Amino acid sequence: TVLLLNVFYTMLPVSGHTLLAGLFQHKVLNGSLAHLLLNSLLFPWSVSFIQYNYRRPEFEPWSVRKKTGTAILAYFVLSSGILTVITIIRSLVLDSGLDFDFRNFFNMAPLSLAGMASVVLLLFGLLQFGLWLGQELAKLGLSRLRRLGAIAVSVLLCIPLMMALTQDIRLATGILVLLLSLILLDLFIEEEAGSPAWLIIWLGLLAAFGTGFFFTYKLVKGSQERLAFAQMLASPRDSLAEPLLRQMANTDTLLPALIKSEAAPPEEQAELYLLESYPYLGKNYRLQLDTAATNPAGQQLSPGLLFLAPNDSYFTYALGPFSDGKKKQVWLLFRPAIRQEERILQELIPNNPPRQGSYDFMAALGEKAAARRGAIPENGPPQGLWPKAGQWTEEVNSGYAILFYHAPNGYRITVGESPGGYLKPLSLGSYLFVMLLALALLSFGISRYLPLFPATPPGLLIGEPSLRRRIQLSVIALAMGAFIFIGLVTIAYFRRTAIQYSQERLSETVNVLVRNINLMDSLPASALTLNRLANAHKADIIIYGQNGRLLASSAPFLAHKGWQKPQMSPAARKALEERAFRPVVLDEVVNGLAYKAAYVALPDKQGKPSSFLQIPFRETGQALQENVAGFISALFNFYVFLLLMGSALAIAVANSITRPLSAIGEKLRSFNLGRNEPLEWNSQDEIGNLVEAYNQMIAKLEESTAKLRQSEREGAWREMAKQVAHEIKNPLTPMKLSIQYLQHALRSDPGRAVEMISRVSKTLIEQIDGLARIATEFSNFAKMPKAQNEQLNLNEAVSSVYNLFTEHQEQDEDIRLMLPDEPLTAFTDKEQLARVLTNLIKNAQQAIPEGRRGEITIQLYRQNGAVVIKVSDNGTGIPEEIQPKVFQPNFTTKSSGMGLGLAMCKGIVEAAGGRLYFETQADKGTDFFIELPELSRP
Repeated sequence: TVLLLNVFYTMLPVSGHTLLAGLFQHKVLNGSLAHLLLNSLLFPWSVSFIQYNYRRPEFEPWSVRKKTGTAILAYFVLSSGILTVITIIRSLVLDSGLDFDFRNFFNMAPLSLAGMASVVLLLFGLLQFGLWLGQELAKLGLSRLRRLGAIAVSVLLCIPLMMALTQDIRLATGILVLLLSLILLDLFIEEEAGSPAWLIIWLGLLAAFGTGFFFTYKLVKGSQERLAFAQMLASPRDSLAEPLLRQMANTDTLLPALIKSEAAPPEEQAELYLLESYPYLGKNYRLQLDTAATNPAGQQLSPGLLFLAPNDSYFTYALGPFSDGKKKQVWLLFRPAIRQEERILQELIPNNPPRQGSYDFMAALGEKAAARRGAIPENGPPQGLWPKAGQWTEEVNSGYAILFYHAPNGYRITVGESPGGYLKPLSLGSYLFVMLLALALLSFGISRYLPLFPATPPGLLIGEPSLRRRIQLSVIALAMGAFIFIGLVTIAYFRRTAIQYSQERLSETVNVLVRNINLMDSLPASALTLNRLANAHKADIIIYGQNGRLLASSAPFLAHKGWQKPQMSPAARKALEERAFRPVVLDEVVNGLAYKAAYVALPDKQGKPSSFLQIPFRETGQALQENVAGFISALFNFYVFLLLMGSALAIAVANSITRPLSAIGEKLRSFNLGRNEPLEWNSQDEIGNLVEAYNQMIAKLEESTAKLRQSEREGAWREMAKQVAHEIKNPLTPMKLSIQYLQHALRSDPGRAVEMISRVSKTLIEQIDGLARIATEFSNFAKMPKAQNEQLNLNEAVSSVYNLFTEHQEQDEDIRLMLPDEPLTAFTDKEQLARVLTNLIKNAQQAIPEGRRGEITIQLYRQNGAVVIKVSDNGTGIPEEIQPKVFQPNFTTKSSGMGLGLAMCKGIVEAAGGRLYFETQADKGTDFFIELPELSRP
């Protein structure tokens, strides 16, 4: 971007455009404001590009150490981004030369607004980047304690970077900002708490972040500027005045003649002459004639020019000596004029050093104030508490900032200004919040059609679409629209009122001037008289004759410098004629100074215009502008506060409306026959009717459930009795036949019967053992022992079952065990878990067909916050038609057994809060999965 912008600046004629040239002239860090603006636009795009092209690696095989290191690195990158934004804010305020006057935001320069917009873009991009990074870190599966540890380590690693970049900020403050930002981000991602309330919170925090550092560095800059102003006051040499005074002393011959003149007071004649020929001296210095017999003591700058400082008049230039015509020695003393002029044309003349800036100040020599302006208190620090020569101290509070500087030459300079109080940062925070809100709404609006940030969609911040969100956003949008409309109308009204007030003041000034001129015997053609009249009314006056020729001006330097034509503007003459010589107001520009001017026709005795007045003025006075801007800022803050309150009200109302609906939805999701509690709702409204209908429904369902359970119990007993009878009948038949055959042998051949007793007894014992197995299976299924749950190390439990099978492993099968490096724990019964694993492994062994070498794999791993035990075989698989019946009691594909094993296993796993499921492929094998909730790790 640096290369491209430099080429753009070189190749295209941007230097002739004030705004574009300013973007390149104001330096920010190692580039310009243009580079910052472009990079701030590219940063959100870069985040979007990364999200589109990022492919997440498989985190599961990673070790805990690798995951922790990745988290530290990620938090370090995010912390570095935060510090970079702080550094950019510092450079914008302290190094760029831009004026960030937060007291008058609506009149802030476009370049300053561009700088603030850049920071807003960076903050919004940083939020999107942080949310995406937090989501990825959550998928690492680290415990909260490990994440907090990673945050702490990353912040510690950032301390050297913090000390290098964020100067003028306390280290503890920087550490606290980083910790709070990262912890809040981690909490937000963990809770998955997206809602409009969280959006307001995030934007408010970003606005507070920007406000805090903007205002902090603004205070630092204010302190630097006050010190620079104090040091300038302590070295009172005027580089603009001294060449003019030397010229006056060496070549000017009219000034000595004016001093000798008796036509008017010499001081007034000299001041008028200065205002015309030396306007800088006439504006910035007050002239005094000194007829002392002795020459003043001071530094001689050139022949006839002395510099007197320090003295009780702050500083003085002495010019002379001259003769007053009475053989007396006269010195012209030029003392600086401290107070600002209120006449607009005086702005064309530069200010002397004491009049620069808008500070209150006092320059004292000893105990006496030599120069003073504004509300500086006379009693500064006590005499013993003043800083030493060459040093300074400062006191800053919400109402006033005051600096005390003890200059090496003896001056004690006090400089003060109002930092704006608590309203100033509050106003800045409101502006940043609104800019961030507008950017967020724009981003969310575009994301409806084009996903700008696919990994951090709007739903992550404001939640997924729902009735509650629609109500909240609708109320907030309605309140925002109303506030914007009311705010614009109010601002327009007060601006119009201010302009109207200014016009009324102008009309009053014009009427008073015309009345005073009419009281005179003739027009004040004398420049001296006209200047007195202009000073009295604090307005410049220019008089033109009937033919439009310039007669007199209270600002004679305009004609002297060629800035004013000797004829009245043709446009003004035409406008007066079109309005029948009624007063008109026109826009004027003199040497780059834009202002408005009122033109008034002065009638003669016959009522015809004999001459014309031109009265320059501002559209609104500076104080009035500041008052209107202050009122608008206060109104803006109030509307932002109302918007926040409206947002909170919208969230509360939406929650109150949707809470019973959410409760009903939650009840329906967890609906169980026979175990449902009724809802309570006290209001007799539509929601109350819905709640009542729900309660009636569950009451009817309870009744139906009771009948269904009774029917199910009876059907289950019938089915169980039928099954038991069938299973018992099977071994009884061969037992009966064997005994009958033995009885027949006893009757027919007793000798042979004796031989048969052993074989018949063996058959009977086998059948009796079968009946015992049947009884045992029913007993185990019907009376499952109560689980003795404990914090179980699954690595050890699975290894124990594995060792049991490998001790007597068949030669034609391989049983493998795969365990993770770290121990995984769950809260379950050790004996019952071993029972489940034994059953699954036996089933796996029996599923392998003859002639195929068996391969059974037992694997333990973590997945999505749970632990999984996977038992895999390479058997024949489970046919699709019988898969839904696998976990049903009494179902079996074996030639013997009750089919209760898998049903029992499923009951054990579900009782531990887990689930048992399988995946199978025909003739390739089956995978059974035991999924249990993992205990939180320390």
